[in-house]
Amino acid sequence: MKNIWITGASSGIGKALALRFAQEGWQVAASARRENLLNEISKLNKNIS
Repeated sequence: MKNIWITGASSGIGKALALRFAQEGWQVAASARRENLLNEISKLNKNIS
């Protein structure tokens, strides 16, 4: 399994990239300023943390 770290993953391009990489089977480490939005994104796919 490949790993990737995406900053700014709570919205916009960062969110789209995080979801896409997770769908492709990557383990995604997501970071952003808005923790509440990150929590919502991590619930969408088990590969996002």
